Amino acid sequence: MAPLMAPRSRTTPLAAPTPIGARERETAAHELTPAALLRAAQRGERGAQARLFKLHRERVARHALRMTGDATAVDDLVQEVFIAAFAGLSRFRRDAKIETWLHTITVNKVRTWWEASRRRRVRELRGLSRFDESPETPEDEVSRRRHLERLYDALGRLPHRYREAFVARAIEGMPLKEASEVLGVGVSTLSYRTRRAEDLLCDALGVARREP
Repeated sequence: MAPLMAPRSRTTPLAAPTPIGARERETAAHELTPAALLRAAQRGERGAQARLFKLHRERVARHALRMTGDATAVDDLVQEVFIAAFAGLSRFRRDAKIETWLHTITVNKVRTWWEASRRRRVRELRGLSRFDESPETPEDEVSRRRHLERLYDALGRLPHRYREAFVARAIEGMPLKEASEVLGVGVSTLSYRTRRAEDLLCDALGVARREP
């Protein structure tokens, strides 16, 4: 008599488990020192790259918001910054600060955004301003929105070298040396551009210039 055979399972075969080494790398990304985390990300380890994104996402988002004044653009800009960052991560010098490097990428992405969307953004802000004039909106909020609209409209008309200098120093409050590193210009050049931006904005907004 033939031996009884175990019935064949009709269930779908289980997917292959994640390799132990990969799981360990994903977990270890949270425990690495900043230098080790960067090296792992440069090797293309997804866990390390995800950790870098999580660590620096909010900082990049704040920079983007301050440079554009447009909250609706921030998410797309953050994605563009990190796509560019991870694409060029192998070329990043480990003796540099990754925060400064990411800020430089953010400046470049925002520069493109300004050139491409200034007119569209002004129309959107004007639309917001009409909503702000409704009876339900507090007067101080209406005034703040109008001032922001005028400021960012004037900023959008500046040459990008003056706009970036003003945003870095006056809006973000970056130290002079750090701002010069991010923008890739000398300290004296940055000081001149910031002051020139202030003068141009004062003229555009009808505000008295600051005394030298």
